[in-house]
Amino acid sequence: MKYKCKCKTFDVYKTTMKVVDGEVINPETYCKECKTYGEYIKEHKGYGGIIKKPNGTIAKRSDLRM
Repeated sequence: MKYKCKCKTFDVYKTTMKVVDGEVINPETYCKECKTYGEYIKEHKGYGGIIKKPNGTIAKRSDLRM
């Protein structure tokens, strides 16, 4: 997984989650140089999309006949 802090981008392969002052952090993503926690960079953009019917309405899941 890729993370980005204020000064660089780095890879972390195993993380733990911790709640500190009501905020969820990953201790392994702490950067000692800029003294901040890295934010996760989403690599996969997904397959999402809206399927529209001819009259402009959005299709329900049951309307999809595959």
